[in-house]
Amino acid sequence: MTQIIFRNILPFITPITFFYIIISLGWKTFLNPVLDIGILMGIVFLLSIFHFCFFFERSLYKGYKSMIFLSFFILITSFIFSVGQFFFSKTDKTTDIQITLLICLTLYILIRITYFMRIIYVKIHNPAFIFITSFVFLSFVGAVLLMLPTSTVQKISFIDALFTSTSAVCVTGLVVLDTAKDFTYLGKVIIITLVELGGLGILTITSFFSYFFMDGISFREGIYISNFLNTKTTNNVLSLAVKVVLFTLTVEIIGTLLIYFSINKEKSFIETDSLLFFSIFHSISAFCNSGFSTLSEGLYSESVRFNYLLQFIIACLLILGGIGFNILFNFFTYIWMTIKKYFYRVFKEEYLRYPAHIVTLNTKIVVFTTFILLFFGTIFYYFSEFHFSLIEHPSFTGKWIASFFSSATSRTAGFQVLNLNKWTPITILFTIFLMWIGASPASTGGGIKTSTFALALMNVISLSRGNNRLEIQRKEISSESVRRSFAIIILSLIVIYISILIILFFDPEKEILSISFEVFSAFSTVGLSLGITSNLSNGSKFVLIILMFLGRIGIFNIMVGLLKNRINSHYYYRFPQGNILI
Repeated sequence: MTQIIFRNILPFITPITFFYIIISLGWKTFLNPVLDIGILMGIVFLLSIFHFCFFFERSLYKGYKSMIFLSFFILITSFIFSVGQFFFSKTDKTTDIQITLLICLTLYILIRITYFMRIIYVKIHNPAFIFITSFVFLSFVGAVLLMLPTSTVQKISFIDALFTSTSAVCVTGLVVLDTAKDFTYLGKVIIITLVELGGLGILTITSFFSYFFMDGISFREGIYISNFLNTKTTNNVLSLAVKVVLFTLTVEIIGTLLIYFSINKEKSFIETDSLLFFSIFHSISAFCNSGFSTLSEGLYSESVRFNYLLQFIIACLLILGGIGFNILFNFFTYIWMTIKKYFYRVFKEEYLRYPAHIVTLNTKIVVFTTFILLFFGTIFYYFSEFHFSLIEHPSFTGKWIASFFSSATSRTAGFQVLNLNKWTPITILFTIFLMWIGASPASTGGGIKTSTFALALMNVISLSRGNNRLEIQRKEISSESVRRSFAIIILSLIVIYISILIILFFDPEKEILSISFEVFSAFSTVGLSLGITSNLSNGSKFVLIILMFLGRIGIFNIMVGLLKNRINSHYYYRFPQGNILI
């Protein structure tokens, strides 16, 4: 009887805990620290008791019991640590205890949300709708958190909070406020957390926690996760989600260390409270291709403008985050098999054959297209800006690294190491082209994707040669892939054109080239700007918010989610063909 009562009370305690966390974070200056810690410890202790009592209920099924055990372990561990710190620490550890309890309760709420979303998976039959809703929900929650009194230096409007939150969730980097000056330390933590959640996606994060529930996933959940990760199979899709999260965290930790040591000698010149926080923030921001920075002028700030090692490290993080998880895993598998092959040959004198088609056609197309865009983009920036924005970089190496960085960031992220106001019109137009192409599928970047552009271009060449089907390296590309590529291209151009017209209506005094640059940047979730973002009207800002959503989620995914029928009846019949003059 007691367990049933606790089980009915628990769903009401979770939202109460969430709201108190917001109060504790947003109005901590008005709360007594000792009282706040007492309330937090009381909540953690109460939740621990409730979860402990659930262990004796036999009617719980395996998945729910695993969630209860994981929650209890996190709660009781943080409670014991906090009690030990409170009674046995000789120094004042009030802040440390408060942070520990808040992190514990945040993880607990995340686990509960994961379990709740698994229930939603069963109820809703549209994976695209869940995907869209998750980003919209996260953006609005982020906007509320950014409006807390302790998140900003001074009060901000809801439209600016929503714009910043959407830009973070959609890993864009467009800003209407100065991240360094207008947001407090808490505000910056909220922004980078939104960037991480938006880059990986809520479905990936929840799948990562679901892995520890020990009851596997349903076939429908596998379809949802595979749609987000852009994989064609549901086999081992849960382990793939775990690999994505662990790989992301590993790369970001390595990136943090590299960034930290690359600027260690210039620590006194960095315009930030903590060099370690600067490194963590920019490592996450770079890998997730968001372009947010804790410096007022971004990487163009004088403190890091000529730090070419830092620029190269961030450019590598941008490329890794923008090339796609499937491509990276496939490429690393190839490297591992190559090392294993030579090991067997040298030490065991055995010949190890590669599995058939270990490097997929998708990997070859994406890697080749990415290399071509980076290579020719670097050369273009070097020669087009040699006597303009590159003139402030005196060294030969500096000019080439700045050009390489510009080529990498223009397709995926909003970092800049050059003065965009000095760019020539041809450089701006070329950058718009790179932004439109964007990153690769199943990555943290946006745009129409490199594979989409490559398929469309190769199909044009194939049609010009008189071929009625597209063949690449003795493989025939499905007509569905070709049709989808052209559909994405046409939809993107239509949406971009309409958005330019609407913003011109709201802000007729702005130059059309600057507006076009802004629209392409928002749609492709790049984040580069010619400096007009903060001066736009609320109507134009709202248009850019919608564009960032469309670019991150994908117009085609939205149309599928809204228009696709449950049963595709056209598979069961075919009409006579009709020819149309073109």
